[in-house]
Amino acid sequence: MKQTDEDKAADTPARGTDGASAVSGIDEPFIHLRDTGRFLDVLASLKCSLALSRRPSGVALLGVDNGVPTLSACLLPRSMGMTVSGNRLAVATIHELMIFANVSNLAPLYPARPNHYDAVFVPRVSYYTGDLDLHDMVFDRHIVLAVNTRYSCISVIDGYFNFTPIWQPPFVTDFGPDDRCHLNGMAFHDGKVRYATALGETSTPFGWRKQMATGGIVMEVPSGRIVASGLSMPHSPRLIGGRLFVLEGGRGHVLEIDAASGAKRVVAALPGFTHGLAEYGGVLFVGLSRLRDKRGPQGLPIESESTSLVAGVAALDARTGEVLGTLQFENGVDEVFDVQVMPNILRGEILSPWQWAETPSIATMKGGFWQQRPREEDEPAS
Repeated sequence: MKQTDEDKAADTPARGTDGASAVSGIDEPFIHLRDTGRFLDVLASLKCSLALSRRPSGVALLGVDNGVPTLSACLLPRSMGMTVSGNRLAVATIHELMIFANVSNLAPLYPARPNHYDAVFVPRVSYYTGDLDLHDMVFDRHIVLAVNTRYSCISVIDGYFNFTPIWQPPFVTDFGPDDRCHLNGMAFHDGKVRYATALGETSTPFGWRKQMATGGIVMEVPSGRIVASGLSMPHSPRLIGGRLFVLEGGRGHVLEIDAASGAKRVVAALPGFTHGLAEYGGVLFVGLSRLRDKRGPQGLPIESESTSLVAGVAALDARTGEVLGTLQFENGVDEVFDVQVMPNILRGEILSPWQWAETPSIATMKGGFWQQRPREEDEPAS
């Protein structure tokens, strides 16, 4: 994206109780952000924050307070898909699905920074799933539905089993941890999964890799009917205002797809591998990533633009596709894996289980408090 004189740069501390360099995953004390356009103005006008699952690894909460970006982050082991519902945030990691709760009434009392935060997300439940490679997720009342990429299915995760498969593409003829089609996205609407994306129509272990550049598909659920094909690494299908949006990562595109005819229309072309899509207040927030150098050339159309790709988030007008602005991470973040909107939060914090253990929040029906460890000199003599 061409930068203009209106571009704004900000050096924003990556706040976290385990230190800025550890939070960012690098040895630099600050994460440098660049707003190309009106991204921060749009986020501020919507009075919301974004939760970002990012690489190297971890979750960041991004907001705007009095025109200044706020960024809080925590390290988690290979963070992937996320979902938000009310005061709950679910995050998939390498072997667990963690659920965080916002202790909003305790947030202003957080001892590390009193009278600042309007939300603090703390770990509350952890499901030990094993390595499922979870992508898109959604809260469905009291359970979590997740796209279980490793086992080529959509699963329920509720603690009774490691997972319970409820749907898989009809062309997948076996069941096991061999990622047969790289099922990765689902569009959940009105209490049902309506569409799903995969990187290939294959039923051999890791067979999708041979056609990943152009073999992507969008399927109807539960029928399995293929709605669209020939896509380059599709992700993040979403039904928004009756329209089916899909991200085509291998081309850096946001697509609108006609579910009846399969016709594809490019809504926007963006300067990054597109992965992670959320809508709020008529604005589409799209995750952007640089390509993974360790994989080498994959034949993706976007590889010809690899030197100009960025990691960040783009804001688009959902009606017209106009790019309202892009917030770029100039260091500390290589990929944005997922994007979720957190309404009515401006200054959020998220604590990893290790951070929370240092200063636990205790929330009950009768109230709550932050439990600080006593100093050694304060302990009674024995």
